Amino acid sequence: MNEQQPAAEDIVAAKDWETATPAEQAAALDRLLAERGLLPADNPVVADHNRRRAAALLAGASPSARFQAAMLVALDQYQRDRRAEIIAAGGDPDDDRDPFETVRAIADQWATTEADDEGRAALLDNLADRLDTTEVRALRLAAEAAAAITPRLIYADADHGVKAADTAADLGVSESYVYRILRTRPAQ
Repeated sequence: MNEQQPAAEDIVAAKDWETATPAEQAAALDRLLAERGLLPADNPVVADHNRRRAAALLAGASPSARFQAAMLVALDQYQRDRRAEIIAAGGDPDDDRDPFETVRAIADQWATTEADDEGRAALLDNLADRLDTTEVRALRLAAEAAAAITPRLIYADADHGVKAADTAADLGVSESYVYRILRTRPAQ
């Protein structure tokens, strides 16, 4: 990169955006969008849309909003660099992902649509489109296994001095359920 031209991320950062000329701002946005593959040469309509959208996000944004945008750019760059490092080392970049990421996302969406009939229906339609029968079977069996190990987890928490209320909150059950399981605990 030319020594005279500041890095795109620096221009977009809160401290430099305000002092940059409009031409420098436009050039910085173009470089930033091009680096991210958001200025497709084969689709000028998309490229123009992305330019306008990025400029609109930054125009009139508070310094903290621009700082947040710069941090998201930095995080995105870190994630891409880390993925490249893992691949270069012969690893699988998906190995360090949370194996329950998808299950947690489904559970969170299920919980947030509890009182929203339309949202719940949309979630079910989306899941029906995304999942096949073998995946649903695996989720059903995993749910049965989770139900079967719940008492063991409650016992382990009690053995480690965890309060029943905390265990109940973690499991998403009532405190009385935790106490009922503890009362029925087999002798050790």
